[in-house]
Amino acid sequence: MLALRLAARELRGSAGGFVLLLVGIAFATAAIAAIGLLSAAVRDGMREGARASIGGDVSLRLFHRPPGPEHRAAFEAAGTVSLTAELRTLARREDRSALVELKAVDDAYPLYGAFRLASPLAPADALGRRDGVWGAAVAESLLAALNAEIGDTVTVDDRRFELRALIADEPDRALRAFTLGPRMIVALPALAGSDLVAPGAQVYWYSRIRLREGVDAGAWIAAFERAEPHAGFRIVDAGQGVPGAERTLALVTSLLTFVAMGILLVGCVGVANGVSAWLDGKRTNIAILKSLGARPPLILRIYLAQVIGAAAAGVALGLAGGAAAFAVVAPTLGEWLPVSGGLRAGPLLTAGAFGVLATLLFSLWPLARAEVQRPQVLFRDEVTPEPARPRPSRLVALAALAGALALLLVASAPLPVATALFAAAAALVAAAFLALGRLVAIAARVLGRLSALQGRPLLRLALANMHRPGAPTLPLVMAAGLCLTLVVAVESLRRNADRHLVDTLPASAPGLVVLNIVPGEGGRFDAVMAQSPQVARWERVPFLHARVTGIGDRAVAELNIPADMAFVVRGDRGISWRAGPPAEGLVAGEWWPKDHAGPPLVSLDARAARRLGVGIGDTLTLDVLGKPLRARIANLRRVDLAGLGLDFPILLSPFAEPPPHREIAAVWTAPAAGPDAARNLRAELSRAFPEAPTVLVAEVTAFLEAAVGGVGTALGGLSSATGVAAFLVLAGAAAASRRRRRREAILLKVVGATRRQVLVVTAIEFALIGLMAALAALAFGNLAAWASVASLVDIRPVFAAVLPWLAAAVALPAVTGLFAVWWGLSRPTGELLRQG
Repeated sequence: MLALRLAARELRGSAGGFVLLLVGIAFATAAIAAIGLLSAAVRDGMREGARASIGGDVSLRLFHRPPGPEHRAAFEAAGTVSLTAELRTLARREDRSALVELKAVDDAYPLYGAFRLASPLAPADALGRRDGVWGAAVAESLLAALNAEIGDTVTVDDRRFELRALIADEPDRALRAFTLGPRMIVALPALAGSDLVAPGAQVYWYSRIRLREGVDAGAWIAAFERAEPHAGFRIVDAGQGVPGAERTLALVTSLLTFVAMGILLVGCVGVANGVSAWLDGKRTNIAILKSLGARPPLILRIYLAQVIGAAAAGVALGLAGGAAAFAVVAPTLGEWLPVSGGLRAGPLLTAGAFGVLATLLFSLWPLARAEVQRPQVLFRDEVTPEPARPRPSRLVALAALAGALALLLVASAPLPVATALFAAAAALVAAAFLALGRLVAIAARVLGRLSALQGRPLLRLALANMHRPGAPTLPLVMAAGLCLTLVVAVESLRRNADRHLVDTLPASAPGLVVLNIVPGEGGRFDAVMAQSPQVARWERVPFLHARVTGIGDRAVAELNIPADMAFVVRGDRGISWRAGPPAEGLVAGEWWPKDHAGPPLVSLDARAARRLGVGIGDTLTLDVLGKPLRARIANLRRVDLAGLGLDFPILLSPFAEPPPHREIAAVWTAPAAGPDAARNLRAELSRAFPEAPTVLVAEVTAFLEAAVGGVGTALGGLSSATGVAAFLVLAGAAAASRRRRRREAILLKVVGATRRQVLVVTAIEFALIGLMAALAALAFGNLAAWASVASLVDIRPVFAAVLPWLAAAVALPAVTGLFAVWWGLSRPTGELLRQG
């Protein structure tokens, strides 16, 4: 109680010393709280609407084929079943055509949510058959694409549909952002017997089940998979959320949390500086208390209680700021994502815990040093600082706090492994900047002794200030360096992604991709391509969806698949086969003979093989149209995963009797044909092959550019916020040495230095520190970006784009340092000397 009374008494007269500490803690806590609240709100909104988004309690998907009668019977035994088919095809009206995303639904659709139209017409009437013509509900953009109106008739394959209504709400499309064409919904019986749903056609068949009361989704799925291990379904449990959307949310949350952790890390350096600055003004009080008999533990409790009080106030302000940011941003997110309103205790408690633990961790060191220093040392520490090593018990407490902070970071993260890797990388970068700060101080000491600087007193004095005891070199290098590293890394990723999408990808990508070519039409397709002056070259390959069900002798379900390889072995995987080897890319093994007629062989992406732990001679088991296919790995290839060509991670040797399939083709237009060549060629192909939809690659890259640009802007804005944290650190570093700098400024004025000379010395000192931090951050930031995406795109370091930040990293410390000594220089020397 004595410690609390003394702490409260001191705090009443010196609360202003905690301003920087309060602001730093509040800023970092607010960022973490806002990100946590927004992520939780979107995640809960997704899960609340998961049944509507998935279309049922359980969703089972097949590609190329509908479920068989035995599967349909198993589904119906569990509850109400709805069957839908989704595909991409061409809709035509007169001389116009448009690629559409077609969905055929049965009478039970939808099992959850509501299918709403923009007219009073009931869905059954809008899609039903009238005078021999089926109806369709469409997106408004299709009317514009075909120059049509409600009531007009369009043709899809050999079927005619009357456009009867516009789609107002389609519940199971809520979280599908990417689309290649307008939506069109028809009745499932309308497609019966057409080539659109023939065996091998590129159709997704969805079986959705609304389970009967008392049937547990997880238990039913487990029982079905045991009974039908090779059925080939991709099964989703609504109780587990929306898998793709939740993985995307987890990734975005992790990225934003990493940036927030960067703000916290930079802010923690400010906490240490703020506590040091505050203790600097308390040296006399601490020395007097010790001289009067106060024991070291009492000293620690007195000042630790004040720090905890300041931390609590800063955390409270931060939580309030985070909640306010959530209240402002959440309604805008609701236009694109399902957001469950209301504050949540979990994210707020997590953010508060981060703020408190970080404050204690970074303030305990200066407090523990003050605890063990002798009174006489405290009195003269400003003139002749002496090292003070904290007690072993305090070092143990520091280690425990660091461990608790790391555990909280990993435990609260949606992607714990990635977060742990980030934390390790951040620790390495922080250690690197700590070492750099020491190297800068050593270099300043060595340079200051060079004979070449004998006639440059201002520069020598600035160098001396950088390595003297109590110099702010270490905290400034770390704060400015960490901030700029984060900014450079984000900017490098954004610039390289933009360059890949705008420059690299269009130069190598085809102009258009043709889907769903009937194998018997391949020869005619080649003839059309050969005769077209708009075509430079083309590639046509067989295409089929399959699932990797086994690696070696183990089922995929039993293996721990790396997250970055889930796209290869989870769900349906596009595969192809070919007789001859590709032009380039073979890195190991030998290609099979063109007339290979033995057991199936497979060519696998080399990176995927390395990450999955397989090599030449190992086997993969694929589910191809419900039948297992075991193939031996014959060779490994380098696959361009960031390109848009017909490059498959899994390539098979030719089948003796190919399964039902379709073909796809990539077409590169001739440069001389002009910028509209791809669109003109698409119109030509839609007339020659009305059953084969064509995708303009430019439309895909435009969507990717917009998506990458949006993410880059969000990350860039948040990473720029680290600049605020860095400024607080710089201000804290200046405040931590303000008494020393005031005294030094007075002494320099007494011996004849002018105000301009004192300011120039300070500016040189801080500018040199900022310059060293900026150059190192430029290297570290580009290195971090390269390590993140070098395996996907050809990455180049950025320099010009971050020059404003480099200039700020040099100018901001200089300006902050100048401000720190201005007050001392603006007051009469005699007055300051009398104050001591």
